[in-house]
Amino acid sequence: MSVRIELPEHTCLVHRDDLKGVLKEVFLEIKEEYDASEVMTIKETATYLKVSVPVVRDMIAGNEIPYFRRGQVIRLKRSDIKNWMKGEVGGQHG
Repeated sequence: MSVRIELPEHTCLVHRDDLKGVLKEVFLEIKEEYDASEVMTIKETATYLKVSVPVVRDMIAGNEIPYFRRGQVIRLKRSDIKNWMKGEVGGQHG
């Protein structure tokens, strides 16, 4: 008895372990790109929220919006801002 399997053209068979390795690499690349865009400046945050820079500065001064400092530099995390808009967080973080 003979069995014949036909695969569509351009089909590639890959061992599961090889596929897992490639997927891990792809996910790490995506995470690195995401992490780089995760931290925003005040100006980027203002653009993201569609408000002026002074409005964002006032919200920071009033501790109304989540932000963090590294020395004199103020930055905001996109995920914190999203959660803040949903009403889940507020104020300064680390």
